[in-house]
Amino acid sequence: MVMPVDKSQTQEAVLLDKLARIEENPSGYFAVHLHLSQLRASNRQPHYINIATRVFDNLVAGNDAIVYSMMNKDLVLLCREVLVEDIDPYIDKVRAMFSEDPVAVGDDDFEDRLTTWYDLAAREDFAAFLSAATELSVKAQVQVEELEKARNDEANKGTGDPITAKNLAALNQQLQATRIADLIRQQTCIRISPGEAGAIVFREHFIAMSELKERVAPAINLFSSAWLFQYLTETLDKRVLSVIGRKNFDEVLEPISLNLNIGTVLSRDFSNFNKLVDDNARKFVIEFQVIDIFADMNTYGYARDMLQERGYKVLVDGVNPMSLQFFDPANLKPDYIKVAWGKDFESDTDDDGRLKMFRETVQNAGADSMVLSRVDSEKAVKWGLALGISRFQGYFVDKLFQAMTRSKVKPKAKPKAKAKVAPKS
Repeated sequence: MVMPVDKSQTQEAVLLDKLARIEENPSGYFAVHLHLSQLRASNRQPHYINIATRVFDNLVAGNDAIVYSMMNKDLVLLCREVLVEDIDPYIDKVRAMFSEDPVAVGDDDFEDRLTTWYDLAAREDFAAFLSAATELSVKAQVQVEELEKARNDEANKGTGDPITAKNLAALNQQLQATRIADLIRQQTCIRISPGEAGAIVFREHFIAMSELKERVAPAINLFSSAWLFQYLTETLDKRVLSVIGRKNFDEVLEPISLNLNIGTVLSRDFSNFNKLVDDNARKFVIEFQVIDIFADMNTYGYARDMLQERGYKVLVDGVNPMSLQFFDPANLKPDYIKVAWGKDFESDTDDDGRLKMFRETVQNAGADSMVLSRVDSEKAVKWGLALGISRFQGYFVDKLFQAMTRSKVKPKAKPKAKAKVAPKS
């Protein structure tokens, strides 16, 4: 979802404003244009671009340098009085992230297709970069308009009127007053090992959103604005904590998994929930979405450490095999890593670089920490088992678990035969 954006606030516009201010005295300035928009579509996912942007965090923190994120996925690094050799390691790290992409590898003649460098103190370079930046700004303005139109069209297609800032407060109040306990569903994650009976790892508790919409706001399209809906999910988090908090945790036999916002974990509501949980924290798994994590790594680290110190397990959700070649989720130090299965993975072979890297990640993170989710077939289970994964979750797993449960039901005992009595003589 894209919120309405003032064109003057786009990164492209901010870059042009910066160039206008330094044009009279560009001495010491240079720019590096990273053409991430030319990468393969699979490598241009938002969280991959976000990871690439964060590569320059230390450089920006210790130097007069700025990273601009373009709407077309490109990055522009603007530096002043920074040694070129100090930049190279960061560029090389980005190049390594996309090492299997032709744009990052380059051609046989060693042409650098990933970056273009500009010495802004040179008049020709400044003019060339200004032209490139202006073109990026024009395209960004067009994209803003297209996204605005697409968002409005999508809202119109949805059921009911779009959610807006005006009706958000009323919706939030209604969520706080609406019964949700009967809308909480469960999906089981089980451990499957050859020759052994399956065992429950945890039961994920989540709200049936379509049913919630019908109950709370049948005339409003709750999903027309992801940003505003995100605000509502924080209220939903608190409601779920309230419902789960009514359980007798001493009687809870199987771990409960809750998908929460990082902000929720740091709220007073979770602090109150933690008091109710007390010594039973080990019975809970707290799931964080990887996008939420990368939005603020420092806050995630604080929340993770706090949870683990109290005995909770932490799970990183939203990872897929493609993303594993760009960052190692084990570095996030969770207890579990949830990887989403996709049917396109079936075509991967042992010669596939992505599969090899995934296999190494499983080994590095520890097979016991990996969970394969969205499992919809036996093929997915076999695929995961072949990689050393033993924990699975999804529709197929639900059916499998139901079959396992039925098999454990013991038949009624047959009545004992009466002892035969010898006839009296």
